Amino acid sequence: MICAEMMKRENEMTRRAVGRHPLLSADARGYSEGNGRRQLAYQQGLVDLMASSAKSAGLRRQDWDCQKAGDGELAILPPDEPENVLIDDFCRILAENIADYNEDRVAGARLRLRLAIHNGVVEPGANGYAGAGVVVVSRLVNADAARAVQDALPEAGLVVILSNRVFLDTVASGHTAIRAHRFRKVAVQVKEYRDEAWLHAPGFDLRDVDLTGGPVPGAQPAPDPPPGNESAGPARPSMTNNFHGEVTAGVIGIQENHYG
Repeated sequence: MICAEMMKRENEMTRRAVGRHPLLSADARGYSEGNGRRQLAYQQGLVDLMASSAKSAGLRRQDWDCQKAGDGELAILPPDEPENVLIDDFCRILAENIADYNEDRVAGARLRLRLAIHNGVVEPGANGYAGAGVVVVSRLVNADAARAVQDALPEAGLVVILSNRVFLDTVASGHTAIRAHRFRKVAVQVKEYRDEAWLHAPGFDLRDVDLTGGPVPGAQPAPDPPPGNESAGPARPSMTNNFHGEVTAGVIGIQENHYG
């Protein structure tokens, strides 16, 4: 009888807690290559930059449920944290803050992040959160395509990958200042997960980035668009996709971007 009552209360708590949330997953590149002191610096830099960037973007970092993982974190955000602010302001500010953080550091000590953004239904469990959304955002942050951008653009401190759902609902629907044609569509396969996703690196132009085999000679940060060129919000670094047809390398498929 007692066990039945406890199970009933636990089920009721779980039902109340289930809901759709914005989800973030961040991962620091090169963490395992550093010694203990450098890993501690990576951890502190990650925590500080995520917190300061969220605050500057007007987000409530103190209300995020963050699961730490040394070189990264999984964050479950309150349902009302706006996705357009995450994509526009938070990512831009985070990229700027990472650039400032890295300015006086040698190459091996620079912090370089991949950040995945998704939304989905999650529920609390005995050892964290459960739900397909948590799985998706954790797979996206480890996508080969995102890692390939970091290989091709060693000066890029932040590479962002959006789930197809977030891109279609928020970016392609016109709710962000950054335009849909500035994202690069890729096919992602990580373990059992397969779907399309959308990449950008704030401050860099992904048009000529070769995701099949290393850096592009002379790759440069994207210039700001001319004043008045954006009809909604402040100017953002220009990113377009000039690929046509399909190019496949391993599990990365670069497909025609119909939003260009």
